[in-house]
Amino acid sequence: MDERQDVNRLAGNASIMTRKRTDGDDGGDGVVGLSTDAAAEAIVAAGPERDPETVRSVLDHVTEGDRVTRDGIEETVSDTSKMLATAETRAELGEMALDDARDTAEGVADLDLVRGRLDRYETTLDEVTTRVRELGSELQRVSNPEDDPDDLYESVMGLRRVASGAQDVQQRADELQLDIEDFETWLTTPERRQSALEEDVDAVAEALDVIAPGDDPDAETWVDAVLRAELTGLLVADVRAELDDHRQLNAWDDADGEWVDAIERRLDEIDARAQELGDDLAATARPAWRDQYGDRIDAFRATLESVDPPVPWGEVQAELERARSLDEAYPQSA
Repeated sequence: MDERQDVNRLAGNASIMTRKRTDGDDGGDGVVGLSTDAAAEAIVAAGPERDPETVRSVLDHVTEGDRVTRDGIEETVSDTSKMLATAETRAELGEMALDDARDTAEGVADLDLVRGRLDRYETTLDEVTTRVRELGSELQRVSNPEDDPDDLYESVMGLRRVASGAQDVQQRADELQLDIEDFETWLTTPERRQSALEEDVDAVAEALDVIAPGDDPDAETWVDAVLRAELTGLLVADVRAELDDHRQLNAWDDADGEWVDAIERRLDEIDARAQELGDDLAATARPAWRDQYGDRIDAFRATLESVDPPVPWGEVQAELERARSLDEAYPQSA
């Protein structure tokens, strides 16, 4: 890739670029060759808003024997270049893993359950590769500083930003590769798909089990229980929306699909339990609660009914938190 060639070229040519100038205190305004303390004083004098301790800490990355040196700058440039090259390599491995996953998913890639995951991985990969390019551009910009307090300090700060960014990119690329590998295992292992979906159903059932307002609830407890009971319906709908895809996946790899029918029956039972709980909560409500909070509950129910699977659970959770905050108006907006 062109970007990787640029990074490798930076790593290989670091000595050429940084040795344009020589070490030594010639009595001018330069920083190279000064002691760390003297260099820090010069940099703070050039930018009084800078924190002296921060400046000294930054300069530690480019010092040798308590002096700022071109060799120290060169070593930092080289180390940063290598870190960025490693991050780019990990991004390339993520791209290869995604290509393999697409090949594995051939024939079922149009299923929502599969396409949604592949799309998310592609989005993450695009973000990672874009970030690598941005860091490469910044590395080129800061790798050859003038022997000037402002330029040298900003250069070292830039190198630290690139190094930190490269570490973040590498971690994200590694996580992406693991996610893709896990997806391939899920896709090609019927037992894994069954186990994962059963865990989802168990979580829905447990969410319903813990909705217990007690024998003598107050208004806040009652409203919270009603809202969470309403949410159960969306949880069930989200799992139920995956069943047809699972049936097609089982047909795709000739797997026994009876477990999908068993899960559908469990979802029917959970739906029935949620309805019973809703009836019980309605029966225990005091008239004043219904008058005061009925519109809030109706608005939350309408919001849930407007959501189609796959459900954006982060947004739904935020909506639940707003609805259960009785000291705030709800709905806050359309």
